[in-house]
Amino acid sequence: MFNAVIDSLNLRELELTGRKFTWANHLHNQTFEKLDRILVCTNFESKYPLTTVHALTREISDHTPLLCNTNSSSQTYQHQFKFELGWLLRDGFCDMVRDVWNSVVDTGTPIERWQNKIRRLRQYLRGWAKNISGHYKKEKKNS
Repeated sequence: MFNAVIDSLNLRELELTGRKFTWANHLHNQTFEKLDRILVCTNFESKYPLTTVHALTREISDHTPLLCNTNSSSQTYQHQFKFELGWLLRDGFCDMVRDVWNSVVDTGTPIERWQNKIRRLRQYLRGWAKNISGHYKKEKKNS
């Protein structure tokens, strides 16, 4: 039945390495089962053909954590965001941050709301910092 559902959805299970089973109970005579799987569609497979799934060490849970690695180097590297302490000294900076933070619509779970707000703030501050940097370069050149 499971395989029929996978086939009907056009999914394929990625082969697991490092361990045969993903779940075990904590009884004296342990029972082992393969409950956890990683399924991918053909689009994912064609985009990431070198993907592997490795079973990690099961320490706390009765489920084995699975590590899915696409083995691809990212083509689109986004520079790391760096917050500058000098920004805090700028007039209106805190008000600007508050306005950007409050402008994000509050939908989803609390963590999703926080992620959306911090993502938007980071995006805004990147643009703001480039603009400020350009402004000061012009001032310095004209001095």
